[in-house]
Amino acid sequence: MNWIVGNIDWILIVSGVLTFSMVLMMFAPRFMTRRIFGEETQGRLADLVSRSWGEMVAASGLMLIYAAYFPETRFPILLFAIAGKSSFVVLVVSKGYRSPNAMLTALADTVMVVLFALYLLAV
Repeated sequence: MNWIVGNIDWILIVSGVLTFSMVLMMFAPRFMTRRIFGEETQGRLADLVSRSWGEMVAASGLMLIYAAYFPETRFPILLFAIAGKSSFVVLVVSKGYRSPNAMLTALADTVMVVLFALYLLAV
C-alpha cells in the first residue's frame, strides 16, 4: 500500500485522463455507444441520455485530476469515483454486456476502484 500512497498523484492523473476520455460520448454518442457496448442507439432521447452520461463521467475524470493536485479534496472525490465506477461495473456484468470494450472498461474501472479503496484505507 505504500506504493499506492507514494504514487497516488500519478494514479489519479492517469485514472482521471482515462475517465475524462468519455467526453467523446458528448460529441459522438452513437459512435461511442456502438464502440463500447457493441449496440446501436437511435433517437433524440438516446442521444440525450448518452451525452449526459458522457458529461457526468468526464466531469468525474476532471475531479480525479483535480484531486491529484489538491489532497484535501481526495476523500470525497474518491468516494464519488468509487461509487460511480462500482455501479458501472455491476451494471455491465449483471446486464451481460460482453463486448470486449465494455469488459475492458469494466476491468479498468475495477482496478481504479481497488486502487482508490486501498489508498483510502492506507491514509
